[in-house]
Amino acid sequence: MKIRIGIIGPEDSVKRILSVANEFDNVEFIPYIYQNVYQVDELILKNIQPIDQWFFSGVLNFNYALKKKLVKEDQAIYPLLYGSSLFATLLEAQLASNTVFKKISIDTFSNEEIEKTFSFYNLKAIKFTNFPFSDYTYMHQLADFHESLYKQGKSEIALTSTHYAYVQLKQKNIPVYRMNPSYLSIKLGLNILFERAQANRFKKSQIAIIGCAVNFHHKEHENIYFTYKMKQEELDIKKELLTLAEKVSGSFVSVGNGFYLIYTNRGEIDIEIEKYIIQLSQKICELHKLNLNFSIGYGLSASQAEQHVHLGLTQKRDNFSITIVDESQKITIRQEKDISHPIQYSIISTGKEWEEKIKNSGISVTIVSKIIFLMKHNHRTEFSSLDISRWLKCSNRNARRILLQLERSGVIKQCGEIQTGGRGRPMKLYCFIDNEEN
Repeated sequence: MKIRIGIIGPEDSVKRILSVANEFDNVEFIPYIYQNVYQVDELILKNIQPIDQWFFSGVLNFNYALKKKLVKEDQAIYPLLYGSSLFATLLEAQLASNTVFKKISIDTFSNEEIEKTFSFYNLKAIKFTNFPFSDYTYMHQLADFHESLYKQGKSEIALTSTHYAYVQLKQKNIPVYRMNPSYLSIKLGLNILFERAQANRFKKSQIAIIGCAVNFHHKEHENIYFTYKMKQEELDIKKELLTLAEKVSGSFVSVGNGFYLIYTNRGEIDIEIEKYIIQLSQKICELHKLNLNFSIGYGLSASQAEQHVHLGLTQKRDNFSITIVDESQKITIRQEKDISHPIQYSIISTGKEWEEKIKNSGISVTIVSKIIFLMKHNHRTEFSSLDISRWLKCSNRNARRILLQLERSGVIKQCGEIQTGGRGRPMKLYCFIDNEEN
């Protein structure tokens, strides 16, 4: 199936982009043309065709779509305007009028960018007045800006990047030219979208396995495992997991001893499925007083994905949460209390010196990675044993042991103390040591 890229903008801009798009093979480019930017809502929301990526004609409609949450930032792009676009438009205007313009009004570019461009090419004799913008809410001010400067004699010509301002100024017989992105800028943007679409399709087709582990042995009665009640509970859980498997178009496998797997692909699992899994944990806990531990493993093969499921199940987390381990062994823990802000860390250490130090400390790389993430997540540069105890959900004694071993190995150092206000010694504060300090 071909990659599909939607091109959205005014007719003249879309035609210009399509002229470059013709150079791409195995890509279907679909034009979406509007008269004004407020039609973008209808074009995108009523679109029934599957679109891999969106190519917007400029910053204005791109910004509009983002603000309205019509697309996500990783689903779209627009071609940047560079100094070459400005100079090409200015040259076009001068050739058409057979004159050299020394007073111009410009929009879109930043003041700094224009000043540096004109200074670099020794064009300081050209006086410009600029209206930098990137937000569509300024759209209606652009025509007035250019018109006012022209009538005051502060500009001889207007250079705008927006179709709206161009049409408005043309109707008032004000000399105006439209700045368009260059061929190279358009081709670079299309290349980025093509590569991004390929990567997303590959990612969605990756093997995904949802693992569920249930401990039936924690029940009060020692023989509960062999009772009818336990069998009924297991049937209820299997029924719920089969419903989950149906939602993700997956294949359900009961491994035994309270361990179940659902095989699917990455594209079937989104934030709504993750919410559903957490709600399922709560439901089973309320009905049967059983804790379901869920883990999702992604991988380039079924074997790798299954390994990541088991790795996820070994991570400490709250009862109602789900652990996700991707192909690079980055761990994401989504919790019911704050599902939109997951805990993320990697078990792969960066830097051989640290890797060796952590190895010698006897503390796992996972724990150190988790401490680093939670330290940044809480906007902290130092931490105490109480912080570690709370973050890792372990006893204060175990937290002090972790800090002592990391300090002995040269991973962290003492950087202060907290006076507790009561009897006893003050509480020590620690921070990580940069490799440069060694």
